[in-house]
Amino acid sequence: MRLAALGVVLLGAISCNRAAPSESLLAGKRPARVQGVANPPLLTDGQQASEGADWNAAPAAVLKEDGAFVDYDLGRSVPIDAAYLQGDNNDDYVVAVSEDGKSFRELWVARPVAAQGLRGRAADGLSGQGRWIRLSARGGDRVYSVTELQLWSRKPAMFPPHAEARAPELVAASVRTYLIYLVLAFALVLFVTRDGWPARRTALLWLVPVLAAALTARAIAAAWPVGGREVSFARASAAAIVLLALLRGWERARVAPPHRKTVVVACAFGALLAFASFFNMGRPQMWHHGERRPMLVHAGDMRIYQPFVKYYDELRYDGVYLASLLAYAEDERGGSLASLAAIRVRDLRDFRVRPVGELTEEIAKVRRQFTPERWAAFKTDLRFFRSAMGPDFATSMDDHGANAPPAWVLLARPFLGYVTASETTLTIAGLIDVVLFLAMAWAMWACFGLLPMLVAMTVFGATELYMFGTNWAGATLRHDWLALLTFAACALKRQRWLLAGALLGFATMLRVLPAAGLFGVAAPAVGWLAVQARQRRLPTLREFLAQHRPALRVIAAAAVTMLAAFLITGALYGFSAWSEWWARITLYNRGLAVNEVNLRMLVAGVDQNGLALMRERWPIYLLGEIAAVVLVVLAARERPPDEAMLLGLPLALVLMHPVNYQDHFIFLLVLLGARSAGQRLLAAAAPLLVMCVAAYWAVLDPDAHRRFELMSVLLFGAMGWLYFVQLRRRDELRTDG
Repeated sequence: MRLAALGVVLLGAISCNRAAPSESLLAGKRPARVQGVANPPLLTDGQQASEGADWNAAPAAVLKEDGAFVDYDLGRSVPIDAAYLQGDNNDDYVVAVSEDGKSFRELWVARPVAAQGLRGRAADGLSGQGRWIRLSARGGDRVYSVTELQLWSRKPAMFPPHAEARAPELVAASVRTYLIYLVLAFALVLFVTRDGWPARRTALLWLVPVLAAALTARAIAAAWPVGGREVSFARASAAAIVLLALLRGWERARVAPPHRKTVVVACAFGALLAFASFFNMGRPQMWHHGERRPMLVHAGDMRIYQPFVKYYDELRYDGVYLASLLAYAEDERGGSLASLAAIRVRDLRDFRVRPVGELTEEIAKVRRQFTPERWAAFKTDLRFFRSAMGPDFATSMDDHGANAPPAWVLLARPFLGYVTASETTLTIAGLIDVVLFLAMAWAMWACFGLLPMLVAMTVFGATELYMFGTNWAGATLRHDWLALLTFAACALKRQRWLLAGALLGFATMLRVLPAAGLFGVAAPAVGWLAVQARQRRLPTLREFLAQHRPALRVIAAAAVTMLAAFLITGALYGFSAWSEWWARITLYNRGLAVNEVNLRMLVAGVDQNGLALMRERWPIYLLGEIAAVVLVVLAARERPPDEAMLLGLPLALVLMHPVNYQDHFIFLLVLLGARSAGQRLLAAAAPLLVMCVAAYWAVLDPDAHRRFELMSVLLFGAMGWLYFVQLRRRDELRTDG
């Protein structure tokens, strides 16, 4: 009885302590009135972010406009002596009091602090009194967020409250730590389980990666929103898990046959993690400046391509920036271009950057291409982009504009050409790429098998070739040509030669790069003719057709499709559209872009002496091109057309000048190992997976030039490894199946 009584006393003491005046007057209280604030319950839930966390971290309520506020009714008039607030560092946050809920007076202003991110501010000795409390914001960068607001009638013993013990860097690092544990957990279950194990024992061991995944998810939630470094580490982790799964089947590394279901589940997990990383773990990366909130639409990309598609007849290839400036001047500067004279814009006729004052004649010429109705529609579309981009709209016209050929305009117009630009319409249009990704995965599964599909989609999501802080989620039809390449590989696998040729032909008309795949289809014939020539024998046409009829049918279908696309787009937009595009692409490729990942970058880099180095090193570059063509012909000899096409694709890195995100096609090279889900799949996938893991360290370098030079080294190293293995296994692969 005495112990029970003592327990009652202790519980009472604890309860009294919890009810003491140290509890905030606003703890758990719901707002009485809200205007322009997202997630106001977060302000009084007792949870805040780590000091220095991003201003839009998960625990933050965002004040979306200058007049935004939250009102609380305390139920009675009470004294207010102390206050605490954690909010974005560079704004004023105003706490006001009122007796009647109508007339408010400022009680305390949480002033800006120098340190970045979300920061706590506190004050005591306020000597305030009131029933109503209002929180609002002003000044700073006009991007406001608050995670917690606490008020007391008497200063609590611990003040300021809830001091954070962990820096945001440590919270973020814990995500990487748990991802390491996750990879190790998968390594354990992969290499301990074996074929024939009892299901109960296997399921028990699977609790280890399940627990590691749960802890990783908890760490991600604690660090949310996760930064770019953590997303990059997740990509590397996904690639590492799948690489371990494939290594488990390597004959030289295994002591017992692997547990196949465990291998498949590990690859499926890696593919899902890579796919989530491709979409930034589901967190929108773009920012709607006008409404001060995240959004899915890639406004910086679509502000070029939506007008380009919808108003192609008026803008062509050099008018989008000029028309945008005039629309901006008419809407916000009373039509005065003189007020914009100092803004520098890229002249898309020659890619030189010039002040607006030198382009007034060209701006007037573009305006004359519009009817009044079309100009009014254009200005309506541009208003969305100006609102979404804010001040960046007028200062971001130094990119290289739209470079897509007329065939892409034909494809994109049904999705972008007949709707008004808005967050809703462009978000829906952006879902097209998601549908294409899923269709790609299904097609590879149906034609090449489950495991090759999972590994290929892992490489698709885990590659760091993008490295611009976004993987173009929110843009539209960025990956149409990749989908067509995938479908073409599947058609070749199913021996649908005409369909494959049509897909390759149209993909080439959308982006030039798939032409390398067409060369791959022809490479076995080129190799066969070379052998005949070496034997001093001239084959007959019948012999040639007997040997290479499928390749000829593919190439013929591609040629017909390309001709049809040319004629249709020429009839719609004028045949001069293609000459305009070709002149533009030729001019663009004369320079060296910072984000190139190709042979040109490997040979010369893109520092200030890049062009001079290319002139000095052209023999090296030419030898590299010749060696690459010979290598592809040797590797593709006597291969089936689907593998020959895949082996030809990397020639795009050598014969053309793709930039980083265009190199994404490399994920398809995994399918070179699809004929066997064991040794050969590992041989094809290992170079790419190792590159994905190693690229994590490349993206840590803040210097863009070094990053892309290093990525070029990694990519060509992976290609060299892959082709070395393919050449060694050529005879074995030829006789297999």
